[in-house]
Amino acid sequence: MDDAALYKLLKQDADAGMRACIKQYYALVYSICSGILRRHPQDAEECVNMSFLRLWQTLDKLEEPRHLRAYLCCISRNTAISRCRALRRDIQHLANTEPETADADFLLMLDRRADAERLQAAIMTLKEPDREIFVRKYYYMESMQALAKRFGVPVKTIDNILYRSKRRLRNVLKEESI
Repeated sequence: MDDAALYKLLKQDADAGMRACIKQYYALVYSICSGILRRHPQDAEECVNMSFLRLWQTLDKLEEPRHLRAYLCCISRNTAISRCRALRRDIQHLANTEPETADADFLLMLDRRADAERLQAAIMTLKEPDREIFVRKYYYMESMQALAKRFGVPVKTIDNILYRSKRRLRNVLKEESI
């Protein structure tokens, strides 16, 4: 089922649509969450469930059906990253480390958002398949071995592509800041 049909089903019958969405995208969402939370498989499973719950809760915000998969991937990634940060905060708390103040966190968040937008624009300057390899490695957290298998090249080739891509991105971002 394509995203347009799935979106239509979600709008018409939310329960049936969610079952179809889970059936179609469970493996993708689990791959994203478990890639980020490698050392915490139970938390990864919880993030998968939270991702589908957040999709259901925010379905009204999704306007175009062709973005359903991307929207779900973003929800999954953000949910897993938030859980990873929460785990780090718990560890810091146990170590009696003071967390940063709320104002500093807000300013840091604004800085990171601007940096993320510049990085996204820079990534779009990469040619295919380098862009896809870069996104799959650093966005979807796929392993080097999985990328090598997907693209039918040795792991060393993937490593070289990622190295060159990072170098290109660094140069693009340097030129932009000058």
